[in-house]
Amino acid sequence: MSLSKVIDQAVEAIKFGEDRKKRVSEKLVSLKDKSFDFLEEPELVVPIEKWVPDSLIAGVDSGFVAKRLASVDIVLIRSMGVLFDYKDGKLDSAKYYPGFFRFPEPHLSNKALELDEAEQNKSLMRLKEEVNSCKALIEKYSPKYCFIDGSIIPQYQDKPRKDSKITDNYHGIIHEFESLYALAEKNNCTLIATVEDSRGSRFVSIIQDFVLKKEGLNENLSGMFDSSFLDYFLSVGERSCAFSYTKNIKQHPVLSDFSEEWSNSIHALYIKPSAFDKPLRVEFISKKNLKENADEIAKVAFALSSLHREYAYPSVLIEADMHAKLKPEEIEIVFNKILDKIGNSVKIKMRRDNRPF
Repeated sequence: MSLSKVIDQAVEAIKFGEDRKKRVSEKLVSLKDKSFDFLEEPELVVPIEKWVPDSLIAGVDSGFVAKRLASVDIVLIRSMGVLFDYKDGKLDSAKYYPGFFRFPEPHLSNKALELDEAEQNKSLMRLKEEVNSCKALIEKYSPKYCFIDGSIIPQYQDKPRKDSKITDNYHGIIHEFESLYALAEKNNCTLIATVEDSRGSRFVSIIQDFVLKKEGLNENLSGMFDSSFLDYFLSVGERSCAFSYTKNIKQHPVLSDFSEEWSNSIHALYIKPSAFDKPLRVEFISKKNLKENADEIAKVAFALSSLHREYAYPSVLIEADMHAKLKPEEIEIVFNKILDKIGNSVKIKMRRDNRPF
């Protein structure tokens, strides 16, 4: 198949998909005015309250670069915390943890890990740095809200196979997350996790399996992601109903490893801060008063994410990302220093990095 034909087919598939989402959402728009008692929140769509920031808000993000050598893996991780202090809706001051600039933390792994384990190990290292930064920020500054970049739990890609050498590392991360939840609860700090590019389909499955069946509608939503469907279903300033992270905790590869105290409390919702960007997935912990918690979290996330019409993301996390990101050249500096000390007599380069042509 020629390249031009592949491009034409891709364009056709994208147009068809967008037309389908728009058509389906227009058919189902009447559902926005109905109530469904079998849902955790009865209304599918809820207007977001206006909120003027007047508190201390934290955000944590991290960046990392890695270099795989013949016998070791080197990982540089920089986790950065940012604190925005708002007074009457205006940013009064900003603090950075542990400082405005931070040298990345070096990590060395000399275990004989398979490729999948090596990738998971890097991700687990990064998660640990982020969680530790969150806990340090909460203990030192007591922010009212703490934003996390990414999901509020580890992802299934981070979970190693049962016979892996890094299984203990994974269970250690689960413990670290639960420790973070407990610390935030103790300090009255609300954790808000935002997923930049979500490919979740939990909301769509709720609509398909429960709402449409209850209404006697035969519309097929298979193949749709939540954010794509909700892009047409939600209007700016609206949120979806809050829903549990998964329909079956015991069968979920990661949540099943958490204690029931926390696994039953993980929820998510979507907000639409801008007409020019897709809805934003927001994850949070709610042990009781789900609607009250969802309303509060949605208005805070909306207020911080609606500053740019084409990039709807919390400003405190944008700032954290700017200070946390690392460039590939930074790991090369470390590698070259190792090479200088060892010399060329030891074969430390991977074959793919040693090609003469």
